[in-house]
Amino acid sequence: MWWVESTVTGVLGAMIAERVLRLSYRIVRKQSPDSVFDADHVRFAWSDFLLWAVVGGLGLGAAKVATNRIAAVGWRVATHTEPPKGDDE
Repeated sequence: MWWVESTVTGVLGAMIAERVLRLSYRIVRKQSPDSVFDADHVRFAWSDFLLWAVVGGLGLGAAKVATNRIAAVGWRVATHTEPPKGDDE
């Protein structure tokens, strides 16, 4: 059951993080984020790609930590026990 809860919160967190990153890109750069990751696009630039790859990695990493914490809190509230460790799954 822990695997289901942590997987669902992880997927939802990744979806939210992706939307936040795309919105942030639109606000900062005033253009669609698709041009950054499509090497065939006329506005593609390696410097933009590398910058947003790093930002995206940090954003998704933060989302993973946040969703793991949310899943653990939900588990504690529902079961009144600590969530299983990684090797107990």
